[in-house]
Amino acid sequence: MRTRTLLLSSVLLAACSRTESPAATAAPVQAEAPLVKAAAEPPSPKVEDNTFRLALVGPAEYTAGQAGSLKLTLEALGGYHVNQDYPIRVDVKAPPEVKLEKVSLGKADAAQFGEQQARFELPFSASAGAHDLTATVDFAVCTKETCVPDTRTVALALQAR
Repeated sequence: MRTRTLLLSSVLLAACSRTESPAATAAPVQAEAPLVKAAAEPPSPKVEDNTFRLALVGPAEYTAGQAGSLKLTLEALGGYHVNQDYPIRVDVKAPPEVKLEKVSLGKADAAQFGEQQARFELPFSASAGAHDLTATVDFAVCTKETCVPDTRTVALALQAR
């Protein structure tokens, strides 16, 4: 066995120490094609998979200058539940023309926080025009065997007249 190992090592060493022919060294090196990064899809009002459904909903049209409210819901699906101990966080972003009562919310701010659903009310007022709002939610849904922390962003186009 030792003889075979030595013989194989000698053959490999000899093969590695050979010089390449001029034709082999003159061949141009072809550059690899650049990786094309897929563009991230813009957030939509709803994100859903087999463990949860996250949605940001509001009025189709809103009266400018009046008090309004958006609703953000997280619903556990497929045998999962909303983790009651996870420090859920909601960060809302809007243009300056939209006045939000709060831009960052936690469990204490939830209108409802249960095993199957967490719901947040997002009061606002806005000047006339089209406004894009986003809510980034850091949460976890779990079963008895596993817990899945996640961060997702949902968005809503608000039309104020």
